Amino acid sequence: MKLFTANSERTRGYSCQGFTLAEMLVASTIFLVIIVAAMISVQIYGLRVYNFATAEVRATTSGRQAVNDIRDHIRSAQTIYVGYYSNNVFFTNASGINQIGNAIQVYPTTNTAAGNPVVYFQDPTNLNLSMASNGVVTVLVNLITNYYCFQAEDFRGNVLTNALQNNPVIDVTLLFSQLAFPIGYKGGVPADAYNYYRLRTRITMRVKS
Repeated sequence: MKLFTANSERTRGYSCQGFTLAEMLVASTIFLVIIVAAMISVQIYGLRVYNFATAEVRATTSGRQAVNDIRDHIRSAQTIYVGYYSNNVFFTNASGINQIGNAIQVYPTTNTAAGNPVVYFQDPTNLNLSMASNGVVTVLVNLITNYYCFQAEDFRGNVLTNALQNNPVIDVTLLFSQLAFPIGYKGGVPADAYNYYRLRTRITMRVKS
């Protein structure tokens, strides 16, 4: 029976060697660089996600506030007309045609002659959704791209043709854009980059008093 010792391995051409201090330092440095690069990549990705989310929240906040204002006025209204608003004048859609337009006129009472209406309208020149009340126009949302924002429907979603339909459902649809990056490049050509959003709701009046 033959016994093997540590010296017998050396006779076979094997040697027990370890890492030098320089090799350990180089390996540690490379590992540290990889870790730092990964952390920076994660931070940059998180920042991009935050910027996208911030732009979306900023874009939809004004739109949601405008929709909430429209909802409150419609729910408390006694008479609503769908039509067109141009040159500070509201034009009601006549009966017999689809009640679709760029504006709605909301009366707080059934007496339209005595009431003080509020008009919500899309301005095709400036692409704004605005509110007109007592001769004062207030811009609510910028960059509204769709002209036909309002339509009167029945409860099934069919567009009405009667301007004085009892208790209509008002469909409000807003398509708008928000600048995401001031300058971007597509195909080597500088251009602004926009995100596009859509808000839609259906609102009905409460029971008339």
